[in-house]
Amino acid sequence: MFLFIVKDTFFIKDHGLILSAESIPNNLKINIGDDLKIITPNNLIIKTKSKGMAFAGSFELLVDKNITTQDVPIGSEVWLDKEYI
Repeated sequence: MFLFIVKDTFFIKDHGLILSAESIPNNLKINIGDDLKIITPNNLIIKTKSKGMAFAGSFELLVDKNITTQDVPIGSEVWLDKEYI
């Protein structure tokens, strides 16, 4: 299931990469540990897991600390990589 387009990224040392979005699906059901797929504008696929999330004006999702801001350009797509029910 498509989740959002990355509008910004922030790296927090020893924690991971935060992916920021302006909007997400209204019925979003995502849990810590869910499998995610990030598709960059040049169609590179990065598999990761959700590590945490926040709703503070925009939606922010924490992913693996092995992924950097250079790996995920603005405009990348984030997908929930599981069967959505």
